[in-house]
Amino acid sequence: MLLCATMHYQRVGIGLLLWSVFFTLILAPTVDARIRHYKWEVKYEFKSPDCYKKLAITINGRTPGPTIQAQQGDTVIVELKNGLVTENVAIHWHGIRQIGTPWMDGTEGVTQCPILPGDTFIYKFVVDRPGTYLYHAHYGMQREAGLYGAIRVLVPDGVKEPFSYDYDRSIILNDWYHKSTFEQAAGLSSKSFVWVGEPQSLLIQGRGRFNCLASGLQADTCNSTNPECSPYFLTVVPGKTYRLRIGSLTSLSALNFAIEVNGSPDM
Repeated sequence: MLLCATMHYQRVGIGLLLWSVFFTLILAPTVDARIRHYKWEVKYEFKSPDCYKKLAITINGRTPGPTIQAQQGDTVIVELKNGLVTENVAIHWHGIRQIGTPWMDGTEGVTQCPILPGDTFIYKFVVDRPGTYLYHAHYGMQREAGLYGAIRVLVPDGVKEPFSYDYDRSIILNDWYHKSTFEQAAGLSSKSFVWVGEPQSLLIQGRGRFNCLASGLQADTCNSTNPECSPYFLTVVPGKTYRLRIGSLTSLSALNFAIEVNGSPDM
């Protein structure tokens, strides 16, 4: 109506055409997009992902953080509180195109000012394509300290995928260092350059196994009986099909992933 008044349409035919298009757009069937709301707090906690106890950055007490699950076209809202006390935070949503929301990309210093200690920032974006994606810290070396997770975007209701499966699982691979990111960053930026070397462990979905006995470390520092470092396992049901979404967030390592079947690894 505003359009008609502004443009001063005089011909009845044009006016009827505009109203016809207007009502067609209103009555056209649409897929209902949902809003997926997450409330996170990022903070340091002592963790033993490979049996060695060290400070890790967690989301709601977990590393890897919670998996974001949505459908194509959904709006994802992440209310993130920075509880690190002395460090800024920014989260990058790896693979999400951020069409119309470039300021939500989370690349600190490029599209976003970092979230200051104690502050809360609300990320809001649309996941416009189905697939497997990742999120991770984009400030300093915080990703290496455990600030990362998976994003799983499904096709809309009523849309069939080219393959069928019974269960959907996300698995993240990464390397793990026992030195803190502060120690590593100090060595990398010093005039007497100190290389970080090889990682002490490799983690599957945030779990690995470091040889505490061979290292000679005390039980309060490295404890092989700690349930936090029990191997990651996936129980499967015969006759069922599993979709495995494999992602790698290593700092330096190049990894191969294999599943052993009947004594031989199948890539």
